[in-house]
Amino acid sequence: MSLQRLLLFLSFCLLTMAAAAQGHILQGTVRDARTHEKLAFVSIVANSGETGTTTNLDGEYRLRHRKPVTSLRFSYVGYETQVLYPDSAATLDVYLQPALAQLQEVIVRGSAENPAHRIIRLATKNRDRNDIKNLPQYTYRTYNKFILTATDARHLDLRDTLQLSPQDSAYLKMHALLAKQHLFLSESITDYAFLQPNLRKETIRATRVSGLQQPSFGIVAAEARDFSVYDDMPVFFGKRYLSPLSPGSTRKYNFVLQQTSVIGQDTTFMISFTPEEGKNFDGLKGILYINSNGWAVQNVLAQSATNSEQRGLKLQQQFEQVGSQQQWFPTELDVEITIPQIELRGHQPYGHIRTYITNINLHPTLRKSEFGVVALQQAPDAASQPAAFWEQQRPDSLNRLEQRTYQRLDSVGKVEHLDRTLRTIEFLTTRQLPLGPISLDLNRLLRVGNFEGLRLGAGLHTNSRLSERFAVGGYWGYGFRDDQAKYGADASVILHKPSELTLKAVYFEDLLEPGGRRLPFQQEGFLLKDLRWALLPYLDYTTHYSAAFSARLQRYLQVQTALRYEVRRPTLPAAPGKYNLTEGVVSLRYAYGEQYMEQFHQRMAMPTEYPVVWLQYTRGFNGLLHGAYGYNKYEGRLEASFRHRTFGQSYLTFAGGYIDGQPPLVTLFNGYGSYNPDYKVYAGEGFETMPPFRFFADRYAALFWQQDFGKRLFRTKLFHPDLVAVTNIGFGDLKQPLAPEQPYQSMRKGYYESGLLLNNLLQSAFSGIGIGAFYHYGPYAAKAPKNNIALKLTATLAF
Repeated sequence: MSLQRLLLFLSFCLLTMAAAAQGHILQGTVRDARTHEKLAFVSIVANSGETGTTTNLDGEYRLRHRKPVTSLRFSYVGYETQVLYPDSAATLDVYLQPALAQLQEVIVRGSAENPAHRIIRLATKNRDRNDIKNLPQYTYRTYNKFILTATDARHLDLRDTLQLSPQDSAYLKMHALLAKQHLFLSESITDYAFLQPNLRKETIRATRVSGLQQPSFGIVAAEARDFSVYDDMPVFFGKRYLSPLSPGSTRKYNFVLQQTSVIGQDTTFMISFTPEEGKNFDGLKGILYINSNGWAVQNVLAQSATNSEQRGLKLQQQFEQVGSQQQWFPTELDVEITIPQIELRGHQPYGHIRTYITNINLHPTLRKSEFGVVALQQAPDAASQPAAFWEQQRPDSLNRLEQRTYQRLDSVGKVEHLDRTLRTIEFLTTRQLPLGPISLDLNRLLRVGNFEGLRLGAGLHTNSRLSERFAVGGYWGYGFRDDQAKYGADASVILHKPSELTLKAVYFEDLLEPGGRRLPFQQEGFLLKDLRWALLPYLDYTTHYSAAFSARLQRYLQVQTALRYEVRRPTLPAAPGKYNLTEGVVSLRYAYGEQYMEQFHQRMAMPTEYPVVWLQYTRGFNGLLHGAYGYNKYEGRLEASFRHRTFGQSYLTFAGGYIDGQPPLVTLFNGYGSYNPDYKVYAGEGFETMPPFRFFADRYAALFWQQDFGKRLFRTKLFHPDLVAVTNIGFGDLKQPLAPEQPYQSMRKGYYESGLLLNNLLQSAFSGIGIGAFYHYGPYAAKAPKNNIALKLTATLAF
């Protein structure tokens, strides 16, 4: 045999062996026979259990078997089971008929036990083993796609367009638009890494946003990805729900074993779950697919079980076994978000997020030094990745509707300068309006308070367009009630970016609270800020000079040292004259586990489940820079939150302080009251029944406690507020009593108040309004009970 014939023979043998090794492959898509909707997690069994698979989130399946496939059994909860006998075709699309009735719960005679309960208990027992949060480390890549579109909510008859009203014409335009494109489309590709105990980082490698040329953000679906039925109380888009796999869930949920699917040696149990009737808790409803191999969750479909939700949320997760240890790991997830109250020209908007997880590595080589405080950031070239990179990373090509969405919205974005508009919005969220390299400080435009009345002003600061390291600015304002101008200036420079080492100098002629708390590094809310400041009846006119260094010494430790000189001119009764104060201050803030994300050109703190601690030492210098008082002042604060499966979320704040030496009145601790008869809004901090400045102390301790029961106690069709119980307790004392002409008390006997908040009596998808009632009791309470009651309005935000 010639060499050429030998090579040809060997090639033929190799091809034959490869074909034999590949076996028989079948693939296709499973849909609803009526709506043609793709069905995820359909169970497919080949040859009476020899092998099998399930459809993915796109309703697609791919089945490989070493033997010829003679039969395929398709089963899905709520649909008629269908058995097909494929011929030689490699592609087989299937349409399942909806079942006329759901399967009923099966009871084993003689034992009276729900068979689903045994499976649920086994899955609960093995949840630590199957929960990826207990793995020592891992990495993976994600592809994320977010689509905003709308469905027809009115279902008009479009055959006779001459009879349509002008309002119907708007409906027709929207109907035609949605037939051509989505309202919004965004994609991102990220690399994620996790290392025990709680270190994680995610880098956006590529981002594309319809209408924007250089997007400063990427869709990552972090909360949907972090959702886990293995948690006792998983977070589902800002709200916690009791998991169907939490201990004791069989007493809370109604579980029904709907179907079983045997594939080889493993069995998949499809179990539906809904809250038991008469059980009042925040629960979910859906279907669990539990595999007997490790008693792990293979698929899950979940959504809120209550009808009182202002947003419709539906989540689907798919798990696969990966790695040498065959660890169950999420590989696909799908989220649909609707807001029923919003209608857009006769159409119901909804958002759709799809995430694919690939390149899973359970044994990477990770070091703690690779993880910083920033858990989510965007690579510098993320917005400029070429088309070839996207085509390589997408699990499937964009369809025609998605391609047209990019084409049309990108054209509109260029014409309307949407990149510039987004940049402006980014500054607005930090309350800065950019005017080239200078930003208008929106904090200084308008303020209303009991002391100043209406205050109007203006402020200017340089922004990052001028320098990333240096900033300078100033402001001016005028209060119409106190008839006084206020003004100030500041400058800061970042000396070392990795440690956030910053030097800042400040000067102002403005107002400060006598006896107030001044702790650095406190997070401010985007809205509803300075609520307590607005009700204060007395403030100190203050001339202030200071210089401060601040830095992050460790991952979770922030430090600030400052030297300041102030001249305080109080307006408090019986506190005439002025006080010259020179103070050196050292402040610490420790927030274990806290991390940040960098999106929209901003660094934003992410919630931490661990307590946050502040410690501050202030030294008053007598004789330095005209300072006239010598004293030592120690302050501490701890904020913590805890959650319970039955009682909801607890919020605790401990605060205390001690001063020795010769402190003036304005440096003592005031009682931190938040009651003003003319101010009917819940301040959310301090004592809600205590008038400001009723108490002063040189040593104090206070506890502020809130118990948020959610909707656990009240849930009817028309009345379902969030119930919050509040109790505040404080003690204070004075080593040296105040002068007789000063009408203040020390709170030595203890101050007590309790209250009840009914939040979200009136609720929208993004906010709510409620009421609260507080009662003051104890040694300092008024004799007439009605004088101890404070009624207030509450406001909540969903973001």
